[in-house]
Amino acid sequence: MIDFEFGFNKFNLEQIRTIQDNLRRNKKQYDEDRLREWRERKLMNDEDVRLKNLYLEEQSRREQERMEEEARELREKEIDEQWRKHLLDSEIEKQQLIQQLEEAAKMRAEKGKKKGKKGMGGKKK
Repeated sequence: MIDFEFGFNKFNLEQIRTIQDNLRRNKKQYDEDRLREWRERKLMNDEDVRLKNLYLEEQSRREQERMEEEARELREKEIDEQWRKHLLDSEIEKQQLIQQLEEAAKMRAEKGKKKGKKGMGGKKK
């Protein structure tokens, strides 16, 4: 550092004033540079925060879409299962109806045979 006591250095008054002016100018420039750097860091930090929020929102949106897709697929599976069950139940009902109709037809055929025998073997004269 420079000693600005007039008696301890070999600078004349004009040189000391020039040095002081240069020191003030340098200090001012230094302060401006630090302020500019601080503002730049602050802007970068704000940008980082905004980007993190944007990424978080995007990730949340993707997660929400994934969950909705899973729910849709689950509903489709449930509907498919209900449809298969309905088809199976319909097939069972159809088979039961066919069986009932066949049994009814057999019973009618047997009744018809019994009536036919009685009717043919009726009274003799």
